Amino acid sequence: MRIPGLPTLSALLLCWGSPVLAQAPASPPPSRNASPDESWSEPGTPPPSKAPPRGEPGASPQTPPAGDDGWEAFPGAPDATPRYTPPPPPERQGQAVRPPKSPRPPRPPQAPNRYGLYGGRSLGSGHLGVGMELGFPFVSARGLYGVLPRLDLGLGVDSVYGLMTEVRAAARFNLLDGSNGSLAVVVDGGRAFFLRPPDTEEKGARYLSGRRDWNVAPGVVASIQGDLPRSVRPYMDLRCLLAFDLDPIQSSPLGGLPPAWKVDASILLRLGAEFPVGEKTSYAVSIGGDFRSRSTDAEFMPTLSMGVVSALF
Repeated sequence: MRIPGLPTLSALLLCWGSPVLAQAPASPPPSRNASPDESWSEPGTPPPSKAPPRGEPGASPQTPPAGDDGWEAFPGAPDATPRYTPPPPPERQGQAVRPPKSPRPPRPPQAPNRYGLYGGRSLGSGHLGVGMELGFPFVSARGLYGVLPRLDLGLGVDSVYGLMTEVRAAARFNLLDGSNGSLAVVVDGGRAFFLRPPDTEEKGARYLSGRRDWNVAPGVVASIQGDLPRSVRPYMDLRCLLAFDLDPIQSSPLGGLPPAWKVDASILLRLGAEFPVGEKTSYAVSIGGDFRSRSTDAEFMPTLSMGVVSALF
């Protein structure tokens, strides 16, 4: 029995099944991981190297393109190319090139400072020295002139800030003048003028200064100085003050008539130093005390002074 349309239906089925049969694999594909990696279960064992990927027969391994450095080419990697350095600015036209500075010549050696008013070394023939001091209880000024290589003569003024003013003459004769030490005999004295009379003064200028109408103070002065041009000159001044009172008063009502004049002695000690700051100028500082024998005066009166001395020529 013949079915109509059967040849046509068979032809359609045959055309539809041919592509499907051509795409079906002839055999099952091989496994991607034929031998499993069990290196994680054995500590210390390096993992096996991976086999290169399979490619088509005759194909070479894929190489990175030229200029590709692999993982080092990620953004932000250090750039090995040198950085751009701008050229130096051009010199201005007309600007002169400064020549190199020549080294400064060495300074000349310092001239020694050997001129002082309070030490044992004399000024020397033809030299004039002046000085001023401010302290307690005196403010004073004086000057010395070298008439001989070892003899200085001069004048000075001492004042208890206006309560007493004394004009004094001074002399210094050098006995020993070594390279570092000096010794001299000194004497000064003069007439003192007081602002108030003695009967109205209890503890005034006479009490503070220890001086009376006429005063003479002989003594000795010793000083030392180092070898450097600006070495300090320490000195010690020891004197005996003889004060002549021409108008003594009697402090006791039953003491009788006071004498026509009276003399008292005191010991004066000064320790000081002159600090040279130049060839002819120095600062002066002294401290000391007066040990007195007069009953109406203080047994000990401290003294302090600071000043400056200089040699004019």
